[in-house]
Amino acid sequence: MKKLSVKMKITLWYTGLIVIILSAIFTAVLLATDKVLLLGVQNKLEEEVYDFAEELKVESNGRLRLEKLDFLKDGVRLAVYHENGQMITGLVASGLPETPFADELLQKAGSDQQNWFVYDFYFKPRHADNFYWVRGTVPLSSAYAERDKILRQCALFFPLLVLLAALGGYWITKKAFRPVTRITEAAAQISSGSDLSKRIELEGADDEIDTLAKTFDGMFARLEDAFEAERQFTDDASHELRTPTSVIIAQAECGLQSPDLESKQQALQGVLQQAGKMSKLVNQLLQLSRADRHKESLHLEEFDLSELTEMVAEEAQGLAESKAVTLTAEIEPGILVKADQTLMMRIWLNLLTNAVKYGRQQGQIWLTLKSDGKNAVGTVRDDGIGISAAELPKIWKRFYRVNTARSSGDDSGTGLGLAMVKWMVESHGGTVSAVSTLGAGSTFSFTIPLRPSENK
Repeated sequence: MKKLSVKMKITLWYTGLIVIILSAIFTAVLLATDKVLLLGVQNKLEEEVYDFAEELKVESNGRLRLEKLDFLKDGVRLAVYHENGQMITGLVASGLPETPFADELLQKAGSDQQNWFVYDFYFKPRHADNFYWVRGTVPLSSAYAERDKILRQCALFFPLLVLLAALGGYWITKKAFRPVTRITEAAAQISSGSDLSKRIELEGADDEIDTLAKTFDGMFARLEDAFEAERQFTDDASHELRTPTSVIIAQAECGLQSPDLESKQQALQGVLQQAGKMSKLVNQLLQLSRADRHKESLHLEEFDLSELTEMVAEEAQGLAESKAVTLTAEIEPGILVKADQTLMMRIWLNLLTNAVKYGRQQGQIWLTLKSDGKNAVGTVRDDGIGISAAELPKIWKRFYRVNTARSSGDDSGTGLGLAMVKWMVESHGGTVSAVSTLGAGSTFSFTIPLRPSENK
């Protein structure tokens, strides 16, 4: 059995609810109609009895004047009786059982076939010596006939109203779900990979469906960015790995073809150097991949970051001297943190290596470490080539380098250094930032939370 769609289910629920509401309304109307009709019959009966009594006149001889009286008015039968209950004249309903007189009291009398309302008025006409009874009777069938007419009209219009409600409910539901259909179509196109730029872009009321569509548009935009980043990442990784691979093949071929032992050693040295670059690149990619999947664990321990920074600064002196760059370190002593020592060392080395690589010949590098009471604040500043404002936000992306020219030289790098710095700092709950002026140098800063006992 085919399952009902959501639109059909909503329509059925809506129609069922309409049926219940209409049934309740019609029931209430019928009950109220019965009361209103019966009340109308009663009022008409009483009114006709009183009017008839006013029309009764007494002649000079003391007899009632009955010639011009109408004994049937609007379905009400009227009759005049003596004081003792003996009928003088008038109309009496056929089949009406004997009913005792009761002054100005509405009575109901009848049999299995018919029922009547009976109303009596005991009065003495003007200039009369005796009292008389005026009795009015009216069959209830007249009220029930009106009620039956209303019932027939309800029976005619009830199915029509239900049908209109069902059709209207389905139309409204279909129109309301039209944006959902657009969302489904857009998601299908994107999932097939045919058009990652497809968006829903609903225009209309700012309702729940519109909010859902905007949420999906945001998700689709992030998916497109993710796919584009993955594509770019694959291209860059392939390019970075292809370069040392090509060099290794060329060096190996050269070594095999050369009979000279020294040439073979040089070729092996080149192969070793390129293999080292490949190994470093693969390790960095593996570490970043694990970090993305939150599977890279940190070896946290409490240590003196100031002492570690001094060791790194001494190690970086040799690298700076190779380019005639002066490294100045200003380190506040006794800064304690709980962190991964290896990653802290790599943060400093990556930043210092970048500063030397993009610094000026015979330039300056300033390394500082201090505490702001809550965090250890590290800074590496240089007076090198700097970074333009347009490129500055991109430097944290993987494989992005300000100088897009790629080479296999020792100074080429992999384009992963700053991406690694960003991950290593943020994995410790810190922040990293950069400011730069093209042609004037750059400043890279990071923060690492102090040891809990120190951060109070």
